Amino acid sequence: MNSGILILFNAFLLFLIQPILGKSLLPKWGGTAHVWTTCLLFFQTALLAGYVYAWKIDKKTSLSSHATVHASLWAISVILMPILAWWPADIPELTPYPTLSILLELTLRIGLPFLLMASTSSLLSTWHFRTSHTQHPYAWYALANLSSLAACLLYPIAIEPSIASSSQQVLWMILYGMLAIGMILHSLKVAHLAKDLPAGEVVTPLANQSKHPWLCLCLSACTSIVLAATTSHASQAGMIVPGLWVLPLAVYLASWYLAFWHPIFQSWSSQMGLFYLGSLCGLGAVVFKLWLPWYGLVACCLAAVACIGLACHGLIYRLRPAAESMSSFYLRIALGGAIGSLFASVIAPRCMNDYYELHAAIALGALALAWFHSQDLYPKLFNDPMTRRFSWPLTILCPTLLLAALSMLLVTPSLETCIDKKRDFYGVVTVIENQKQGLRAMLHGRIRHGTQPLDGILHPNQTTYYQTDSGAALAFGWCHNHFSKPLNVAVLGLGTGSLSLYANAQDSMRYYEISPAVCQLAEKHFLYLSSHRGSTEILVGDGRQLLEREILKPDQPAYHLIVVDAFSNDSLPIHLLTTQALALYKQRLAPDGILALNITNRNLDLAPILFATAQQAALKPLLVESKLSPFEPESRQVRWLLLFPLDATLPAWPGARDQLAPSNQPSEKTASNRPVWTDDFASPLHAMRW
Repeated sequence: MNSGILILFNAFLLFLIQPILGKSLLPKWGGTAHVWTTCLLFFQTALLAGYVYAWKIDKKTSLSSHATVHASLWAISVILMPILAWWPADIPELTPYPTLSILLELTLRIGLPFLLMASTSSLLSTWHFRTSHTQHPYAWYALANLSSLAACLLYPIAIEPSIASSSQQVLWMILYGMLAIGMILHSLKVAHLAKDLPAGEVVTPLANQSKHPWLCLCLSACTSIVLAATTSHASQAGMIVPGLWVLPLAVYLASWYLAFWHPIFQSWSSQMGLFYLGSLCGLGAVVFKLWLPWYGLVACCLAAVACIGLACHGLIYRLRPAAESMSSFYLRIALGGAIGSLFASVIAPRCMNDYYELHAAIALGALALAWFHSQDLYPKLFNDPMTRRFSWPLTILCPTLLLAALSMLLVTPSLETCIDKKRDFYGVVTVIENQKQGLRAMLHGRIRHGTQPLDGILHPNQTTYYQTDSGAALAFGWCHNHFSKPLNVAVLGLGTGSLSLYANAQDSMRYYEISPAVCQLAEKHFLYLSSHRGSTEILVGDGRQLLEREILKPDQPAYHLIVVDAFSNDSLPIHLLTTQALALYKQRLAPDGILALNITNRNLDLAPILFATAQQAALKPLLVESKLSPFEPESRQVRWLLLFPLDATLPAWPGARDQLAPSNQPSEKTASNRPVWTDDFASPLHAMRW
């Protein structure tokens, strides 16, 4: 099979598997966006391992020998894939280290196939060059990125909204088998044709490459960090979903293709202009994320990836070596990408208490560009007036001003006093005080998850989503009137523990919270949990998984009320809202118990989806809408969906309705127009407020 076709097909599958695996891991780890950051670390590291393998095998063995070895490894991967694809589902979870658990599972499931696919572009390009001496092998690298871009765009447009998750994995495995057959046949053909060719010789690369080997690494690390950081910021718009994740990845790949395709991106003016435009877009997304609509936030993040990527990748292409040194060049690029992903997914969450990765990446890129261009322009400084008066001063001045702006962003005090902040795998949790309003609040990312008065008694009307006319308050009142004995209540999502205000002294409250940081700050800075005189228990972990384990214990009492309020930032873990999840809640509820879902969201209209899903799960839905806390600056409604047994009589509360608005009204769509969410088929794109 033609080398170019194999490279394109390989690149397509290499990037198609990434969102497929990311989506399969989301439910297991609470639906947090950091799952994708960890996936990026694995993919970048596996890509590096693939380039190391290609580089080593090319330099240490004859072409005939390493083509035969490569064919054998492809055959082994095809045999092992059906076994490893599903076997790791029961591997033990390293609960304190979710990043390590995800990396271990990905290594078992896709490690060998991904390593082989990662090495394909470099190996086939080298084989083709050594057998035909083609002088433009970098064109294939650009085309491979274009094929990867097609995979990233196809997934959210055609695959995720229409194909079930399990079917996606089966389809990919079939395509991988076809690729493996092509690679085995091609490798054996190369081995046969190259029996008389010697092993590869190390060729001294071009001077610019030997002088700046670290520069490609820094630039590649910069764009890798920008990719991870902007994806995290975009996910705060309410869409923790591969369909959104692959958009920055697609733009990232497009920047590689364009930078390696058009010489305009190798010039000083384009690199400086694009980099600082991208920095402005990225920092704008950080500063104005509370005021931007979801599409504005996503657009700023994509623009940052595109502009910074074109600038840095254009310089990387300018530093390319001779074709004989392709393997080491790709290796440097992959090493920089892996270092960037390691910083974004492991180092930054442990060393930084907020999302400062983007700031660090912009600073790194600005210094790298300034260092190279200041040296590159220096010989013209005394002979060219434009260089002396314009280019060289801007090269020095722009990064200085940018670093000053970054420093100001980090040290400028907020209108609200931050009294505590913690960061873990599941996000950044901040406790702030507003003396003017007399309130203390907990923020998860950019969303308030509860407030408490600084002075005076605790009252529900001084909370965010749990005022006395909210669906949560009505659900507690209904249960207190309906059941003669003390309530047993489960709450998925702790927040500040505000719901404890509605519990009577004899009621038992059990909170399920996946973020250790939320638990620590709720107990340290808020009084709601300690105000409840009855039993209060906090279990750390994913609420659905913990409930599934409780079913296996016959001594666990049933719940009269289950409250699902487990939003992270403005995003939702979909696995808590599927038909299977509702069936699980029904198993843990008493015969007449009810389920309360907080579906308040800026960007997602969850009511039609959940009406249809509830009806599929044989539950009767009631939508309750009330005003948001008067202390919140936005004029939004709090929306709760209460789910009753089919034989229950729905209460006639003000602001409550058991049907959605007619479909001819643009504000709502009927449940019949929306798909039912299941564990195998669900996407926030179905509920977007376009």
